[in-house]
Parts: sequence; structure tokens; C-alpha cells
Amino acid sequence: MEADGIITKNQLLTLSTIVRVGNSAYQDLLKSDTALFTHPYSLSLGGRIRTILVQMQCEIESHNPNFPFRLYQRNFAYNQCIPELRSKGCILHIARSMAPDVLPYESRYKIELSNNNSLLCRQMRLSADESKICEEVPFYGILAFGDRPLPFAIIQFPEPGFHGIADSIRVPTFGTEESETFERKKAALKQKFLSQREQLGF
Repeated sequence: MEADGIITKNQLLTLSTIVRVGNSAYQDLLKSDTALFTHPYSLSLGGRIRTILVQMQCEIESHNPNFPFRLYQRNFAYNQCIPELRSKGCILHIARSMAPDVLPYESRYKIELSNNNSLLCRQMRLSADESKICEEVPFYGILAFGDRPLPFAIIQFPEPGFHGIADSIRVPTFGTEESETFERKKAALKQKFLSQREQLGF
């Protein structure tokens, strides 16, 4: 597949802000709330908290009238849900990854959606009334982020079946916002996380 033209520059900058604010808020909490991260029962929670912060920032950003995506929630059993960003040509989920060239953990819904990236599967989709082939199937991508060997953010388009990465788009890791705006966003995210900490199970 060819990723060119699937994501606009404005969308890339928005995704960059979401990841940078979430990561920075995580680093602040790591320094200020060591008990949350060093207790023997919570050693494995760091990565989960980091992902939740990025996902929460995604929801916060979605209230901006100029937000270049539509935000949905994908619901699972036991009241679990994740944000899902949609545009005309793409569905995006957010997940941590070990490295830019490594897919996040697989799951059934990711495997199913990865078939959107197959030209054959896209051509074989029928419209709602099954009268014609529907060519408007959105591509499926994952906004993957991590810090090995250096902080990164990348949109990965999985191969059909989730066996590898068919294509990818780098997300800028530098900021274009004024520092005051960035700090305001980070403070709002930390406040929201801490106010919902017990509800989130931390």
C-alpha cells in the first residue's frame, strides 16, 4: 500500500501534540508521584499509565473545533474502551510500541481492521445494500509511540493479518506550539488524570 495522501500535515501536527503532551505529563508524574510507580504491585503500570495519558489527551484535543478527526470510542467487554480517530480515508488507534518498526501487541479487532489495508479486501467490500462494490473503505493505522532508542511517534499501517508493517508515516516529535500553550495543555491533562485516578484504578 502507499501511505502518501492518507494523513494531512495538519493531522500530523495534531497527532504530534497529542503524543508530546501525554509523554511530558507522564514524565512529570513519574518525578512527582514516585509512590505510584515504585510500589512492588505497580511496577508494571508505568506503560499503561503512559498510554492512558496519551489517549486522554486525544479526547481533550477532540473538543477543539478545529480538530481534524472525528473521535469515537471502541467499546469492549468489562466496560473497557479506547479512542478511535477517524477521517475520510483512515481509522487510527493509539498504542505503545517497542520500536518504530515493531507493531504493538495484536488483538482480534486490530487483525480484522488490518484487512482494510489489502487492495483486494478493499475492492471486495460491498455497499450497505450489496448492490455495488464500495471503494471508500478507510485504511487502518496505529499511532504508535515509545522511547527506544529515542522518543518516537509513527503511524504504522499493518499488513493484512497483522503480520508486519505495510507502510508508515513519521510523526514530528518537535513542537510548533508556544511553550505557554503546551504547558497549559499538560497541566489540564495532569489535573484530569489525577481527578480520575481512582476511577481508572490507580
